[in-house]
Amino acid sequence: MSLQIVYQTDTINRKRLNILAAPSSTELVKDCPFPFVKDTLASLGDGQTTDKKFCLLGCCTPCPLQNFIYKKGWAEKGFNTSNALRFVSAILSFFLVVSYLVLPDKRRHPSLLILNLSIGIFLFSMTSFFAIGNLKRVQCASNGVSPGEMDNNKLCAAQGAILVFGSFATAFWCSALILNLHLHTVWNYGFFTNRYVLLNTICWGIPTAITCIAIGLHAIKFEVASLCLVSMEYIFKLFFYPLAAIIIPSFLVHIATFFYIAHIAIREGLQSDMTQSLSAGNHPDRQPAVNHRHIMAAVQIQWRALMLAVAAIVTVLFYWLAYLTQMSRITQILDNASFTATWIHCMLTPEMDQDTCYDLIKSSLPSFPLMLSADILAGLIGFWLFILFAKRSLWREWNDLIYDIRLTLTGSKFKKNREQFFTL
Repeated sequence: MSLQIVYQTDTINRKRLNILAAPSSTELVKDCPFPFVKDTLASLGDGQTTDKKFCLLGCCTPCPLQNFIYKKGWAEKGFNTSNALRFVSAILSFFLVVSYLVLPDKRRHPSLLILNLSIGIFLFSMTSFFAIGNLKRVQCASNGVSPGEMDNNKLCAAQGAILVFGSFATAFWCSALILNLHLHTVWNYGFFTNRYVLLNTICWGIPTAITCIAIGLHAIKFEVASLCLVSMEYIFKLFFYPLAAIIIPSFLVHIATFFYIAHIAIREGLQSDMTQSLSAGNHPDRQPAVNHRHIMAAVQIQWRALMLAVAAIVTVLFYWLAYLTQMSRITQILDNASFTATWIHCMLTPEMDQDTCYDLIKSSLPSFPLMLSADILAGLIGFWLFILFAKRSLWREWNDLIYDIRLTLTGSKFKKNREQFFTL
């Protein structure tokens, strides 16, 4: 945020401690009032400064700025919570990765699709590991003033690159799972069964290419929320639009698959009821009632993949809308002289505090509840994966595997208890 605004002399007359009303552009403020911090390079002379955008007259706004423009504690507590949820999400998805790697019945098609999807979701969620408990590790440069970006924070660069890669890998493998269900169910065609070389090339290769483009453009940086991502300059054309181009068609394909199953189930139900009516001597022109159990059978076939697709598309669309309508305002207010003047003027007034100043500028800020909701929703994808695919059969397979391992290690024979490991 630029601090290069000079107020009128009546500001001082109103007893406001204004560091920007210094009589000389070379005179430094001796003691920076809260929340500003000392510009350690300014005292060296020669016009040096820690950050030209965030420092003036020996004082700088601290990083991350969002911790001070919202009410006290909102940003720290809110985004630490969302990052903790993302951390748990990573653990849950990692369990599914291990399960599908270790369990014998999971290492074949179509379970391999879920394995790769779980890896993508794990990579997407494990970005929380970089900043768990201390978001400033990725949000800020080492000077404590400049926002983190590729050139001043290697953790930000690594975390942002993994987040971009994991986002696209998750989208591609989710689409592959949906398309496989469509081809198998509607066309009875196992196209992906022996084409994992092609699948891996597309679903891992394209995310790699997009990540490399983001790195080449030096587009990874921290601007808002909890983690480093593609900068606002490139985020729509390099991140959200390609994600939407993957997720939305896949969702429509899956809806078509679901309705096809429902149509077949209803038709077979009508034929079955008609046959029973004719065999009972009833009139053939009587319309039989549709048995709703056939509809439920269709739902039971596809509901897991359908729900995961719904979760993925809702997450992408909600996050995209949050960026489109709210988060993009961050870059606008950073260059807004009126906003800058209002906030600094307020923060340097002795009788004012952070919460009071927020009330003055909140109309210009992105909605914090919406911003936090988008971040939390993105962190829940691992929960949905675990809830949908950590089903009873998975625990039974773990039960069988542990039984076999115990049998091998002990060299003895004992009766297998169906509930020896988990009570199902």
